[in-house]
Amino acid sequence: MVRVLAGLVLLLTAQSAFAQPQDWDAEINRHRHGDNVRILLFRDYHLAAGETVRGPVIVLGGSATIDGHANDDVLVVGGRLRLGPQAVVDGEVVTLGQEADVDPGARVLRGIDQTVMGFPDGDGNWGPMPQGWFAGLALAGTMARLLFVLVVASALTLFAPGFVRRISWRAGEGMASAAAIGLLCEVAFVPAVVVLIVALAVSIVGIPLLATIPFLVAAAGVAGTAGFTAVTARIGARVRGTTVEESNALFVDMLLGMAAVSALTVFARFAAFGPFWTSPVTWSVSATGLLIEYVVWTIGIGAACATVLRRWKGPQATPAPVSA
Repeated sequence: MVRVLAGLVLLLTAQSAFAQPQDWDAEINRHRHGDNVRILLFRDYHLAAGETVRGPVIVLGGSATIDGHANDDVLVVGGRLRLGPQAVVDGEVVTLGQEADVDPGARVLRGIDQTVMGFPDGDGNWGPMPQGWFAGLALAGTMARLLFVLVVASALTLFAPGFVRRISWRAGEGMASAAAIGLLCEVAFVPAVVVLIVALAVSIVGIPLLATIPFLVAAAGVAGTAGFTAVTARIGARVRGTTVEESNALFVDMLLGMAAVSALTVFARFAAFGPFWTSPVTWSVSATGLLIEYVVWTIGIGAACATVLRRWKGPQATPAPVSA
């Protein structure tokens, strides 16, 4: 089992975040101490009856069927493992995620270690995860996040439209500068809060002010969301063929922009329920969608910081929206 886990660690540490699609589809064989460590990424594996494989078999994100002879450990993560009546495994069988389907005639010399991830049923017993449970959790988390942001963004556009328009103007005037400031704010925010807490804690006068830290964090969150709202509104206005400064429908602009920014992420979450949820295309679309959201958030945070701190020089007043 140690060799299996070592192979898994080597895989996870060596896999590049920008791997080419063929790196995900191809079977990776590595020679070590005379045996081949057989690693499959997001692919099913079948060892036919009468065949022998030497070395550990590691299947990540796919299912494995063993009908032949494996002379070492077999590890399956996220998929189902089936051992046929003629299966012989000289090492240990390890599954993580689903229960192994072991025929009574199969032989496993070093035992079976199963970790089943499941949900409690009505009787309080834990059963296996339903098909697509990971995709369901990811979709639920994404929709909950977007719904929360939408609620806050809606409140900002309805009750503080002038603030949102000023942030949007600054983002449009200096997008690169806003992105740089936003990245700096993201990196420095947590250390700054920690330093502030320590400074207040060591000061007798500042101890009562520690109660204001949660409000400070909440205010920073609202300001960051205002920046995201402003950038999405600017995108939505462009979709409608106008600008935020000239638009008289800021709320509609925000809805259109937010839909455009989150479209790829939501599409990837629904696509994960299909038969190709492990394909490089689906994962690439999901990563691209999250990257687009991150860029918009970063630009918005930078523009919001610049607006609050008044570091940029803008016009004397934000152009008023055109009346309907």
